[in-house]
Amino acid sequence: MKKFLTMGAVLALFLLLLLPAQAEIQGYVKGQGYNYVYFGQYPYDRDGTVQPVLWRVLAVQDNRALMLTEYLIDTDQVIFVTDEKIIENHSYRRIEKFEESDLFPKLSTEYVDRLLGDDPIRNALVAQPNGAILFLLNDEDYVNTDYGFEKSRWAEWPARIKSHEAQGTPYAVKQRGLYVAYQNDMSPYWVATVKSPTDYKLQIVGFNGHLSYGAYTRVNIGLRLAVQLDLNQIEISGGQGSKQSPYQVKYTGSAAPAQPAELVPNPTEEPVAQPAVTAAPAAVTQGSSALLYTLAPSQPTVPAIVPTAAPEPTAEPVAEAPAKDPNSVTLSFVGDCSIGDSAQYTTAKSSYHTCINQNGYAWPFSLVHDYLANDDLTVANLEVVFTTRTRHQDKMYYLKGDPSFVNVLTEGSIEMVNTVNNHCMDFMNDGYVDSLATLDSAGVKHFGTINPGLANPHDDLGLVNVNGILFGFVGWSYPQEYDLRNISNRIVQLKSQGAEVVVVSLHWGRETYMTPESWQYTFARNVLDAGADLVWGHHPHVIQPIAIYGGKPILFSTGNFTFGTMSDVNPATGIFQLTYEKTAAGPALKELKVIPCTTQKSPDFRPKELTEQKDRLQVFKYLTFKKAPYMLENPPASFLETGVIQFENGQMVQ
Repeated sequence: MKKFLTMGAVLALFLLLLLPAQAEIQGYVKGQGYNYVYFGQYPYDRDGTVQPVLWRVLAVQDNRALMLTEYLIDTDQVIFVTDEKIIENHSYRRIEKFEESDLFPKLSTEYVDRLLGDDPIRNALVAQPNGAILFLLNDEDYVNTDYGFEKSRWAEWPARIKSHEAQGTPYAVKQRGLYVAYQNDMSPYWVATVKSPTDYKLQIVGFNGHLSYGAYTRVNIGLRLAVQLDLNQIEISGGQGSKQSPYQVKYTGSAAPAQPAELVPNPTEEPVAQPAVTAAPAAVTQGSSALLYTLAPSQPTVPAIVPTAAPEPTAEPVAEAPAKDPNSVTLSFVGDCSIGDSAQYTTAKSSYHTCINQNGYAWPFSLVHDYLANDDLTVANLEVVFTTRTRHQDKMYYLKGDPSFVNVLTEGSIEMVNTVNNHCMDFMNDGYVDSLATLDSAGVKHFGTINPGLANPHDDLGLVNVNGILFGFVGWSYPQEYDLRNISNRIVQLKSQGAEVVVVSLHWGRETYMTPESWQYTFARNVLDAGADLVWGHHPHVIQPIAIYGGKPILFSTGNFTFGTMSDVNPATGIFQLTYEKTAAGPALKELKVIPCTTQKSPDFRPKELTEQKDRLQVFKYLTFKKAPYMLENPPASFLETGVIQFENGQMVQ
């Protein structure tokens, strides 16, 4: 018996030795190199296709892993200044530490959302002493040999400090315009050290790996982000830890998401969008007001206020509108309309102000006026304030239009505008109040909620009676996860006041990106589940795909339409028309039609309809996902040819 037990013990020990050792994430080990880990995702390929983010593990201490992205994932500027005179005179805002920069708060909000969305592994990220969740290494880190870096800070060309070098993703280089040096296609990236409190430079890693200083006004230097991961809250689910086979990890903890202790406020931007969470409608918020408007089917635009002197309009008279179906209502939605310029450029020869003064108020919408005049209601995102004030926020572009330019809206048959976006407070609360008063004087309807709960709140909901159907409008800028409850409150309020169709306008998403962020899919579904009938998006300045959820459309971004500070972005845009028919059960969506257009730069600024078939089809292609996101439907195949989606009994017709 004793001999049997001994043999069994030997056999068990032998079998135990044959089992693979438990995988364990470790930091840099000299002679062995690095472990690599996959988690999160980000656009990698040139066309924006996402891939998992590859992280290099620099060190593990107290079961917390310090990790660095293996490549440059993006580009962003730290201080929003591009005016050459300001740069030359060093007259822009100085910072004494990186935490005072515009980039710093983004690293714990916008970039966490971009990389991780609602992936629960974000709960395992460890907030740093300064509150950052994602952060940048400083120059001391980049010469730390314990992390596997070379100790040198500088190497004369052609010498290279290879351990500091990094390359940008194809997407960052081709789509985001990331700087690439001609030697070795290497790209520099930001480091978090300020040269001195009285200077204007941050330290960067040069193309050959050396640490040097660069003006922080540059907009095309990449980001190589670091993160600290609590290994107690994750487990390895696959991979071998090599660069070819990185560890795959999943969240196993139950801790609340890492939150920064206190982020330094961003002086130039509103809060950045956060991923959505499902929230049930709560009690109606007191203090918000619904502005009730009535619009008869054949009612003309309300006369404008008396303008300052301007040349006579050059547009041709509009043909008589065709007879309208008394049992249907057509609404047109257009994207970002900046009826003016950034204030420092209003007198330039190429400015929007000069264009209007030369061509008249009817000019901007003259090429598409028939479409806008012959619908029942046209709604635009007004990305400018009508004011004569001069005190403005400290930011690169502060957009204003002469108050008389409200006539551009009335002459263009724009009857209603969303007023809340990242430029509505460019001239402080007083400028915003001026703009609302100007709109009211001209009879232009408006809606939008901004600064609820603060000293200068504006909480205007829109109610418009159009040919017997009562439409409700909610406007929100840069929605964050907790805003879903607030938006739901306002949907409830509008419905309690008789709204039969509710439109939620969201100023959101990433500028110049032709596809939404993943968190926006969930947020849009939750808004529609809360009772909205349409999500209408803007802000990216380019169009993004249309999706259908439960028979309700999501227009993620309707692009630019006429824009005074037009930048080099994809000019495709459109007029998005939705037709509702009256039924015994209430209004029902009958058709969604896109009239494909293109924007025009200075000095014209007019959107115009695309007439070439290949150009029209390209717009319809932009508006269709290659693969529909989870729980959302693409438009039917026929949309790629016609730009039309039909609906019956509350569902899209395939």
